[in-house]
Amino acid sequence: MRDSGAFPILDHDDDPADLISAAQRAQPRVALPPRAVLTLLGDVASRYAEENGYVVVDEVETIIRRHPVRVGTHRGVEVAFVEIPLGGPAATILFEHVLMSGVEKAVAVGSCGGLVHFDEGEFVLPSKALRAEGTSYHYLPPSDWVETHAGLRAACAAAIDDAGLHAREAVTWTTDAFYRETRATLAARLEQGCELVEMECASLAACAQFRGVEFAQILYTADTLSEEDWDARRFGRDAREVALTMALDAVVR
Repeated sequence: MRDSGAFPILDHDDDPADLISAAQRAQPRVALPPRAVLTLLGDVASRYAEENGYVVVDEVETIIRRHPVRVGTHRGVEVAFVEIPLGGPAATILFEHVLMSGVEKAVAVGSCGGLVHFDEGEFVLPSKALRAEGTSYHYLPPSDWVETHAGLRAACAAAIDDAGLHAREAVTWTTDAFYRETRATLAARLEQGCELVEMECASLAACAQFRGVEFAQILYTADTLSEEDWDARRFGRDAREVALTMALDAVVR
């Protein structure tokens, strides 16, 4: 049923039969394993996949490039390995594609900015995301927050702990507008309890809830807004491969 909101972004239609999915599903599809890792790690991900025998079985075209969908084995379990693009709308398109192909559980891995003090390269598990983006409103009724899957989040924590590392849960602010993170908005987000900022979590978590699948995310701290001015630092580069391994360990648990 469709409900009209005060503004177009607040309209909500819970009809699962959209106008595109049926045609997509009717096309020949590669069957993917039920577990997937969604990476936002740049060349680190593709290099890791190539070095560890992940095979390209499908591609998703998003006009400017083709995104490879790979399949490989991690700790004896078959896993889909997907490089997703920056931002909720495009990332969710790829997520939907692999869900149509059989994925039932996904761990995303990428960077975040700190709103409070974090050392660079710390691991954080978002427990819930502030829906300050647009994509989530096409999946769930309007609300402030969307939660990640508690069980899969616990698997992420256990994988990191088993590796002798540490992660903690935190609340994240998902935004569409990197260049509109203003001082006043930062103050408001801190007041709401947010400690992180990124650009995909709320969108992917909302899609997962709508589709009835499990989703969690491992973030590593990159830049920071906790000081007087924005500090890019090294964008957490040294944490990328470790974070990827932890995501793979978590999704196969």
